[in-house]
Amino acid sequence: MRVGTIGSGVIVDRMIDAMRQTKDVEVVAVYSRTKEKAEAYAQKHQIEKSYHDLEKMLQDITIDTIYVASPNSLHFEQSKRALQSGKHVICEKPFTPTLREAQELFDLADQNNRYIFEAITTIHLPNYQIVKEHLRDTGKVQLVQCNFSQFSSRYDKYKNHQVTNVFDPAFNGGALMDINVYCLHFVTGLFGKPDSIEYNANQGFNGIDTSGIAILRYPDKLAICVGAKDSSSPNQVFIQGDQGTIRVYGSSCGVCKHVQFLPLKGDMIGKEDQETTVELGIDQLPHMIYECQVFENIIQKDDKKEYQRLCEQTKLVVSLIEEAHSQLQG
Repeated sequence: MRVGTIGSGVIVDRMIDAMRQTKDVEVVAVYSRTKEKAEAYAQKHQIEKSYHDLEKMLQDITIDTIYVASPNSLHFEQSKRALQSGKHVICEKPFTPTLREAQELFDLADQNNRYIFEAITTIHLPNYQIVKEHLRDTGKVQLVQCNFSQFSSRYDKYKNHQVTNVFDPAFNGGALMDINVYCLHFVTGLFGKPDSIEYNANQGFNGIDTSGIAILRYPDKLAICVGAKDSSSPNQVFIQGDQGTIRVYGSSCGVCKHVQFLPLKGDMIGKEDQETTVELGIDQLPHMIYECQVFENIIQKDDKKEYQRLCEQTKLVVSLIEEAHSQLQG
């Protein structure tokens, strides 16, 4: 892949670093809205080409893939333009706010014999695969608790009624779109489509969800997905079964740094709690490398089967986000 990037935030910094550690992937150009910002960003990462005219970058024949990491509300339109220009696309999460838009992008990619991927790290991580392999150890899964809570650096401004993109409904901001999407991918990647989703949120003065809880109901289990930008807590996942529990922690469910098995416990009142854990996870490479490897492999091998699996996973999560958003008041 020869990649041109859109955006200049921290997530782009991390993606450029990951791509540079991925075989057969090269970042050859960057785009930002002004000439000064574009040139400064290219210089920061020692990249030769910079663009402040998006159409000119999309017409650059040396670029075959566009990485879209602009504000959430621009993902659809910029991804569409890139596909129409004959480029593959890696679109940051959240992919789109509606299933109709997601399907339009996938259809457009097919029509142009291109690929479009959602840049969601979770489902590509080795430790996530280890969780899948050890699910049986928990017995019958009863409850899943998935928490990704991270206090936003922009929340203090928001409390003073200064609205930035991440807390603006017009920019598809909010906790569900920006952070709880990781939890939804984690749960549905293991258990598939739930029977229903119920979303309850703390909403700010402009109606944005600053934090919220999504309850996913399956025929035989419940999953609770917590996402917060107005507070923080240890980011952990607990998969509780009648034979034991799997715990995933370390940065977030989009990183999955540690995986442990916790044996079943009975009544511990009045007893000394001596936790016995079994380490299951491995030491991973920087987490964004794995998604880059997957995308490059699909393109090189023209692996339509794996690509279709990823498309269906993205569409499932987009449909849940759309339903959850419809339940917000105001």
